[in-house]
Amino acid sequence: MLALIKRIYTSISFITVLIALGYGLVAILLVLFPIHFLDDFPRIAITDPDSIKFILSFTIGGIFTLTVFSYTMVMNVLNRSISNYSPRLIPLILHERHHQVILGASSGTIVYSLIMSVQVASDNSEKLSSFAAPLAILMVVICVFLFIYFIHSVSQSIHVNYVVHRSYKNTKQSIETLLKLKDGLNSSKEDKKEWVDSIAFETCGYLNYVRINKLIALSEKHKIDFKLEKQMGSFLQINEKVLSASSKLNDDLRNKVKRCLSVDRSEPMDVVEIGFKHLVEVAIKASSPAINDPGTSLIAVDYLVQLFILRKQIPNFNNYTSPNGGRLFFEMIPEETLKSYVFKEMENYMNNDPVLTEKLQLSKAILQ
Repeated sequence: MLALIKRIYTSISFITVLIALGYGLVAILLVLFPIHFLDDFPRIAITDPDSIKFILSFTIGGIFTLTVFSYTMVMNVLNRSISNYSPRLIPLILHERHHQVILGASSGTIVYSLIMSVQVASDNSEKLSSFAAPLAILMVVICVFLFIYFIHSVSQSIHVNYVVHRSYKNTKQSIETLLKLKDGLNSSKEDKKEWVDSIAFETCGYLNYVRINKLIALSEKHKIDFKLEKQMGSFLQINEKVLSASSKLNDDLRNKVKRCLSVDRSEPMDVVEIGFKHLVEVAIKASSPAINDPGTSLIAVDYLVQLFILRKQIPNFNNYTSPNGGRLFFEMIPEETLKSYVFKEMENYMNNDPVLTEKLQLSKAILQ
């Protein structure tokens, strides 16, 4: 359930559909409860049915054209991202809220105009609000300005600095989330015999999201220790144990614990190690003969170094213990191991480029 809710909330269609429904609701309210406050301003009040039909038909045609053009531009950006960077960076571009707002405003304007067109074509067109057509014109003006901003945003999205920085920023936020728990992160001996119950899922996928604070709250309330058997971002097999508990879990508590975990088909974007992986993929792909863009590789390496500096602030740990006694055992890939994976992977593909080889050596020296 948590995975489904998160998938809906992070979907590109979530905000878009909400805005479109809002525009449709405004149209329905104007049909049911027409307002005529513009009757006192005859210069801007539009009550002639033929004029309203023309405005609404023009609005539908014009906004539909803008929407199609916007869709074409987005597809071009996605195609460029797949070709030059990494297909796994696509969710970072698609999930940008301002793109969803722009698409929602365009779709909502079409929905509004279609509903009002039905009212104009009906026998009750004389009851149509004098505010309906001017509102449609206002929506078109807003869409035009949003479209101008959209062009600016898309032109920014195709720049390598923007794409790589988005990946860096997303990973940085994940690291900072763990740093907020720094005071409770510690290493303590674990009694392997104390785990008497476990949680598994009847589906396979990636361990996408763990609500650490919620699990700690359950641990405090029920005096139970939890242990995450798989690292966040790992792939889970069907019925594979993902979480252990120090006491037996009743059905109600078991369901609450399951709601704290998310197993999804999509690769997790909020896991620290996944962010490093994406930047490594960008650096390697840019250095390949097909792309031949060592400048992008240098940029990706610079951001990786900065992320390692931030990652170094997280101490080695195997559990988080809250001030009230709640405890969750979980681990990350150790910093040195992660560093070894990252640089060995890049060195394997960049060893023929003297500039990139020197850059990797300098970066490793900085992180010593």
